[in-house]
Amino acid sequence: MSQQINLKTGLAEMLKGGVIMDVMNVEQAKIAEAAGAVAVMALERIPSLIRSQGGVARMSDPKMVKEIMAVSSIPVMAKCRIGHFAEAQILQELGVDFIDESEVLTPADEENHINKQDFRVPFVCGCTNLGEALRRIGEGAALIRTKGEPGTGNVVEAVRHMRTLMKEIRRLSAMDAAEIFTEAKRLQAPLDL
Repeated sequence: MSQQINLKTGLAEMLKGGVIMDVMNVEQAKIAEAAGAVAVMALERIPSLIRSQGGVARMSDPKMVKEIMAVSSIPVMAKCRIGHFAEAQILQELGVDFIDESEVLTPADEENHINKQDFRVPFVCGCTNLGEALRRIGEGAALIRTKGEPGTGNVVEAVRHMRTLMKEIRRLSAMDAAEIFTEAKRLQAPLDL
């Protein structure tokens, strides 16, 4: 199991510091790769637009994802709905390099996330604070990102969440063992993390 974790986090390390571009077709994927993106996120349509029109934002069409994978030499990522393990299974079978269990899509389960440890493909998940980050890692996420305000291009929320996360990490690193035990309970996070 630890070898699988190393493989998953190894790919996440390779993406660190790079740009992951959202692409909706083969042409955009080629442009993103030529421009230096470290990975592409295959999106059929803009999720926030679908949701604002009252629709259900689902996983992208597998045919489109496969077309993008066929022309990309960089990792291809795709989104699935929170809690929708069947969408994640489909993406894994397609052979995507990373699955984003994403809050920008319409959630399939508002309380339970996917048990990502059951998958060979690494997952990325969003968080707004340390408790969320640790819970997603406990479920098997290999990469954590902060959440922005979906579809707006406004990064203020992502910056706010990153500052919160870093402040909580600094606070946690100054605690002794007894305080960490209490903090893990407060954060509803696995103690070993």
